Amino acid sequence: MNQLNCIIIDDEEGAHRVLEHFISQLKQLKLSESFYTAVEAMEYVYNNHVDIMFLDINMPGLTGMEMLETMSTKPFVILTTAYKEYALESYKYDVVDYLVKPFDLKTFLSAIDKVINRLTIAKRTLELPNNDADHIVLKVDNEIVKLDFNSIYYTQSYGNYVKFFTAKIMYMSQITTQDVESKLDPRLFIRIHKSYLVSLKEISKIAGGELFLKNGTILPIGKFYKKNVIDRMRN
Repeated sequence: MNQLNCIIIDDEEGAHRVLEHFISQLKQLKLSESFYTAVEAMEYVYNNHVDIMFLDINMPGLTGMEMLETMSTKPFVILTTAYKEYALESYKYDVVDYLVKPFDLKTFLSAIDKVINRLTIAKRTLELPNNDADHIVLKVDNEIVKLDFNSIYYTQSYGNYVKFFTAKIMYMSQITTQDVESKLDPRLFIRIHKSYLVSLKEISKIAGGELFLKNGTILPIGKFYKKNVIDRMRN
């Protein structure tokens, strides 16, 4: 495995020193840059390849959560914070792990193991029979499932998994929404929210902050995606 490029985003010098020390313990990791504000880090992420982002939550200006909310694609995120109360909310943003300060090397290594596990699963998925233009191949539990694009109504991020909703059944596969988006036909699917991808042919209407499917399902639509969705519906 090639070295994984890491960045640290935290407004506390002590947190930087701890993470720098832990990162240096693993040959698989390389610290590329360190930042004390989220805005500076975002500019770097947009222009450089980053594999892992160690992100604090409470920072001046743009908070860690606000940063994640603005990013449609992002590296693997490991949150590092002194506050336990954001743990549940954080998994809406598909974070890999949530480390409460002060954390030790064992906890840090556990988080890195989760990143490597995700990378391994993604590699195995890529090694499955090649997808052609009309379906996606998924690992669901111990089975390999072939889903036709026409059968998928929408997908939803769910922690370390993605749920695939069809007319009759829901499938859940350990894969990232970013990987799913790269595999689905962009002519047929559109992102409506940081957690949702939807089949264009299944959209019925948009009202306020909600999107309605033809089968009656109601989904949230993010303000950053709404204009693009409306434009695609008109075409």
